[in-house]
Amino acid sequence: MHDVDRAAVHDKRRGVDPLMGTATKHFIRKCVWLPIVSQRASKLGRPVRYFTLTTADLFDVRLLEREGLLERTARGYPGLGFCELDDKTYDDIMRRVRWCGWSYKGWFEEMARAHPDFDTGFCFDVINLDFILVPFPNEESPLEGTWGAIQRVLQVQWNHGRGFDLFLTFRGSRTDTNADALDRVANLLSTNIEIGRGAAELEARAGHRNVRKLLDEDYVEFLCMGLPKLVVADALPLGFELMRADVYKYPRQGAQETYHIITFVFAFDVPAARQRRFGDPPPLVANYDAAVPFVLSKRPSDVAALLDASPCLARELEEDVARLRA
Repeated sequence: MHDVDRAAVHDKRRGVDPLMGTATKHFIRKCVWLPIVSQRASKLGRPVRYFTLTTADLFDVRLLEREGLLERTARGYPGLGFCELDDKTYDDIMRRVRWCGWSYKGWFEEMARAHPDFDTGFCFDVINLDFILVPFPNEESPLEGTWGAIQRVLQVQWNHGRGFDLFLTFRGSRTDTNADALDRVANLLSTNIEIGRGAAELEARAGHRNVRKLLDEDYVEFLCMGLPKLVVADALPLGFELMRADVYKYPRQGAQETYHIITFVFAFDVPAARQRRFGDPPPLVANYDAAVPFVLSKRPSDVAALLDASPCLARELEEDVARLRA
C-alpha cells in the first residue's frame, strides 16, 4: 500500500486518530459491539475468543474484560487475538496484554494469506475487523486483497464449525478506491435486481432501481447496500445461517474531505452446531435467495443523529472512554 494509507493506519494504531476516543466511536463499542458479544458469550456459556484490529489504547479489549466477556489470567489473555502492522504499536500492545492466544505483526491481509497456522489456529467467536481504509484499495486486485482475506476468514470459520459474530468497519470514501472493484459490486447488485432479488428494497431506499445511479449519487448508501450483499454471498453458500445484519454510519472530517465511517455487524450460526431449545430465535434467513432482499432492506443507523438526540448518552460515553483510558 502507498505511503498515505500506511500513515492512516499507523495514526489509528498509535492512538493519534482522535476519533478513537470520541463518544461517536464508543457508541459503536458499547452500544453495538458489546451487547452482541454479550449475547454470544451467554450462548456459549463462557467468555468469548475475540480477534481484533485494536489500538494501543485497547479500548475494546478493556471494555470486554471489564464486562466479564473476555478472560484475563495472571499470564495474559488466552482468548485474545490481534494483528498489528506497526512495530512500536505491536510492542505496546504486547507489553499491555503480556500474552495472548494469537498475535501477528504485519498486514491482516498478509496474515490471512500466508500465516502457516491460519487454517488450523485461527478460530474465534467474535472477529472485529476495524479497518481504517477503504474496502477496495487502489493497490489491490478487484475483490481480492482485503476482501479476499474476509473470504478466507469465513471459510476457515466454517471449516471449524464455528458460528461467530463479524464486525467490519470501513471508510466510506471513493478516494484511493479501486474503480474496477466498484464496477464488479455494481454488476453483482444489478444482476440480483434484474432477477428480482432486492428490486423493491432498492426502490424503497433510493427511489429507483438503477444501481449505477445509486453508485454515482449516493456512494455511502451504495456501500451500505453492496457490502452486506457481498458478505452474505460468500457466507451463506458455505452453510452459515444469518442471525443478524446491521449497519451504522457516522460522518468524519478528513484532511481533504468529509466522508463516513461505516460499521457492519453480522452474526452467523452453523446449523449442525445449534442447540435449538424452546425460545431460541430462528435464523433471520438460511439461504442466499432470501438473504439478498433482507440485507438490502436494512437501512443504516445514523450514530451522530442518535447522539444528538441524547446528549446524556454522549456524556456518559465520553466518561466511559476516560475510565477505560485510565
